[in-house]
Amino acid sequence: MPDEATLTIALEIESRLDQVRLIRAAMTGALDHLGVIEADVIALELAVTEIVNNAVEHGYAGADDQLIKVRIQLSGSTVQIEVIDHARPFPEEERHRLMGELNSLEDADEDWSPRGHGLQIVRQIVDSIAIESDEGQNVLRICKTVALKS
Repeated sequence: MPDEATLTIALEIESRLDQVRLIRAAMTGALDHLGVIEADVIALELAVTEIVNNAVEHGYAGADDQLIKVRIQLSGSTVQIEVIDHARPFPEEERHRLMGELNSLEDADEDWSPRGHGLQIVRQIVDSIAIESDEGQNVLRICKTVALKS
């Protein structure tokens, strides 16, 4: 695929945890079809799962009748994924914690649980993360440079 080609795929699910697997399946198929290597597909699956789960559980507080959109864009070897919802805005203190210093997950003690650390895990996986909230819409955008199959 030429570096200048840009492909975009948009998906939409209801805000139910059982719908997250649909996003994963569609994303896996699309990224595989576009030639992204398996390790990067798996990493991006995990990142998107964490972000969408966070939107369902925290943003919509478990309400299962709202919509979550996922937009996947591949340009050259850069994948940009946006998760868009209309939930309450991401709390400022959490936004600062997320965008602040990155803590190592490798040094976690034996009492450490991945529960509550989803976005910290996402930061370990991707090259960049941004959060925007405007006029009732939240956009969490991640970017990752991926390897493509030869």
